[in-house]
Amino acid sequence: MDILWNFASFVVALGVLVTIHEYGHFIVARKLGVKVLTFSVGFGKPLFQKVGKDGVRYVIAAIPLGGYVKMLGEQTDEDQEFSVEDQKRAFNRQSVWTRMAIVLAGPIANFLLAIVLYWIIFLSGTSALTPVIAEPTPDSIAQSAGLKRGDEIRSVDGVETKFFQDVSLALASRLGEKTTINMLIVSEGEFEEKTVLLDISNWQVDDQRPDVIKSLGLAHRIEMSIISEVEPDSAADKAGLNKNDQIIVVDGIKVTSWRQMSSLLSERPNKETEIEVIRNDELIAIPVVIGSREHNGQTIGKLGISREIEGFIVKREPGIIEAVEMAFDKTVRMIELTVRFFKKFLFGEISHKSLSGPLAIAEGAGSSAAIGVISFLGFLAMISVNLGFINLLPVPMLDGGHFLYYVIEVIRGKPLSDRVQGMGLQIGMMLVFALMAIAIYNDVSRF
Repeated sequence: MDILWNFASFVVALGVLVTIHEYGHFIVARKLGVKVLTFSVGFGKPLFQKVGKDGVRYVIAAIPLGGYVKMLGEQTDEDQEFSVEDQKRAFNRQSVWTRMAIVLAGPIANFLLAIVLYWIIFLSGTSALTPVIAEPTPDSIAQSAGLKRGDEIRSVDGVETKFFQDVSLALASRLGEKTTINMLIVSEGEFEEKTVLLDISNWQVDDQRPDVIKSLGLAHRIEMSIISEVEPDSAADKAGLNKNDQIIVVDGIKVTSWRQMSSLLSERPNKETEIEVIRNDELIAIPVVIGSREHNGQTIGKLGISREIEGFIVKREPGIIEAVEMAFDKTVRMIELTVRFFKKFLFGEISHKSLSGPLAIAEGAGSSAAIGVISFLGFLAMISVNLGFINLLPVPMLDGGHFLYYVIEVIRGKPLSDRVQGMGLQIGMMLVFALMAIAIYNDVSRF
């Protein structure tokens, strides 16, 4: 069932992104007077096609891994069927500046889509975690730097971090480096800011499933399995669990987060379970008979505890204009992060194993869609930024490669020969297919 859900989410996500990308080419070409023959979402055998009143053939094809806009003058046999007047509207007869605008329109459309999606997300009101951390993992980089439970991270390398997500993005931008990270923090119960340095010379991150925060030994304060309230007459109350107890082991399984603990407890309805907690710096083993409750037709375990969230979650409800500014800023930051990742990937600072393909994207689409519409929109925005950036790479076959040809044409005063362009296309195809092969191999090895 998960496979079908992920596939459906993947098709919807890619369909939206490809449609917007190709529409960018389409609308700019039409506005600049170029005759468009076909607008296709997908490749291969057409599943649906219709010729519109504008004479354009609109197609939805079987393979949803891309799309295209075919214009008059792009080396097609169809060119011979048009009048002399129509031939003046051919793509290859336009000025180099017009052709530049058309090829850039696709990636720009993806960036604009990201801004719109982030605007919707911010305008709808979102909850965000304050940048307060849990107790760092023992012997981790964070602990070695002197960070401790309750520290609030005010900035990373001079970049202000209002929310925990800002911390994640700032740290992610340092992946693959071997120097230090500068953090400005305020410790719990104190008011004076101080600087700590994280030595990342031996920073180890899982190449296949990188978790930047966890790899440094960090977690958000809300993720700690510390009890803030015990429900009266609950399983926890009867067993003697107290407020401020930190659950660290459930039936011999070490607990690293509230989410993991909740999952373990939900799997044990009405079962006797040994829980180990830290209370006043002492380790105590407590036997508990887990309670139960009904959820979506299933019986799951219930301990009867809650965690403290007040002060750690804030609601953001910006106005229309402020949301636009926030969306633009978010998109720019995502573009900058993507550029940094690619540069590090290119120079071997980040392993090729971190490259993800369609299976990983499908999993991301499915999991984000399962959480809710807003989460799915956030996923779409992130992928849209990546798609726009990738298409701007100066690789023949991609929009950036065509743009490079046109830049050379401006410099030379004439276009490159068909032979040179053909060789470039072959090289570009090999590069793109090689990257796709690596990404698909990584996907298969992960799943």
